[in-house]
Amino acid sequence: MNTPISNREFLRALGLAVASIVASAVLLLPAYLSLVPVLHPEFKPYIEQQKADAIAIPGNLFRPVVFGDGGLEGSVAVISELAEIAPEDHAVLIHRRLFQADQFPFLRYHIEGRNPALRVMLFWQRADAPGENHLAELDYSGDGPQLHNLLRNEEWRGTITELAVGFFGDLRGGAVKLHGVELEPYSHSGILQAVWAEWTAFAPWTQSSINVHRGVPRGALMYPVLATAIWLATSILVVLLLRQITRPNNQLSPLWLPAILATGLAWAFLDGLWLKQLFRQNDETRHLFAGKTLHEKKLADWDGEYYRGVESIKELASNHTNDVIILYQEGHGAMAQRMRFHLLPQIMARKLHTANASSIRNANKEFDYVVLLSESGSTPYSQPVFRTVLEFMSAANWSMVWMHGPVALYATNRAQPVTES
Repeated sequence: MNTPISNREFLRALGLAVASIVASAVLLLPAYLSLVPVLHPEFKPYIEQQKADAIAIPGNLFRPVVFGDGGLEGSVAVISELAEIAPEDHAVLIHRRLFQADQFPFLRYHIEGRNPALRVMLFWQRADAPGENHLAELDYSGDGPQLHNLLRNEEWRGTITELAVGFFGDLRGGAVKLHGVELEPYSHSGILQAVWAEWTAFAPWTQSSINVHRGVPRGALMYPVLATAIWLATSILVVLLLRQITRPNNQLSPLWLPAILATGLAWAFLDGLWLKQLFRQNDETRHLFAGKTLHEKKLADWDGEYYRGVESIKELASNHTNDVIILYQEGHGAMAQRMRFHLLPQIMARKLHTANASSIRNANKEFDYVVLLSESGSTPYSQPVFRTVLEFMSAANWSMVWMHGPVALYATNRAQPVTES
């Protein structure tokens, strides 16, 4: 027979659940910090060596090398306009300084005015590879100081001779301000801040987010789901221990009640992280699509570059033939399917294939036009699919009809002549 739970028993169970959650956090945080050399061996050299002083670099010490418009406000570098340079508008600020990467695993940066459409990259050059740029994308978590784990990139090593901060994408009518960056040595607070920064970082969802959403950047120190599961399991063990210590007259309240409440508290924490991501994506979706026509929405979508290419291809080729093949770069088959969809109903692409010597030769036998797809945001001729086509172009005897961004249209030697509009 089930016995109703009194308010007093519920409050006692709730107090026990809260105490277990707090106690498990107090136990796990020092345990995690002590196990950093084991869980994250890349930090071991930084932990064992003598700590160097942090290096602070204010924004006004960065020199613009690629710039649209902007200036300085005291010690702050202000970018009000990006340089319009293909394949993506950008600005790059550079600072030359010699230091050892193996002293600084963390970068603290303060950038004001960021938005999800503006990517911020950290570039550096090393003494052992002069002129070669290495890069890391700085996560977006809103305005204010943020911490980045530099060891997510294996090329952060050796003697650094140059740092640069690059802004790529869209300012969305505002200005972005670089207050400064600071290179920091290893510390317990730094590792915890880096974990939290990765858990709260936001990147706009893509077409693959419907299947899987990692919730953290690639190379993150720890996944929040795993950490929360360990936290909850430890708290349940603490509940069992506290019940043994605090039981009155051997009268035990039901174990399931504090266990369920502890589970609810852990779930609320995890769901809070998810809701923060959800609300940010909701704001981003409203910004991109609210109040726009269907055509404008398609241009603003993640595959807007490809849709823009489709519109031009329809004007050029739809009155001539439907004998079209789409050749795409390895790993971009899903985008080729998306392209085929956008071409309908005016053009039916009868075949999709990765670009190689065989597909290029066969295109002359079966098709009038070839649509080439490369990676979005790239310079076309830097991509493998275009290099492959150029390699066999003379033998294939194709002629370029149109190219823009990651999309190009070629006519084979059996196509009717068309002119670019």
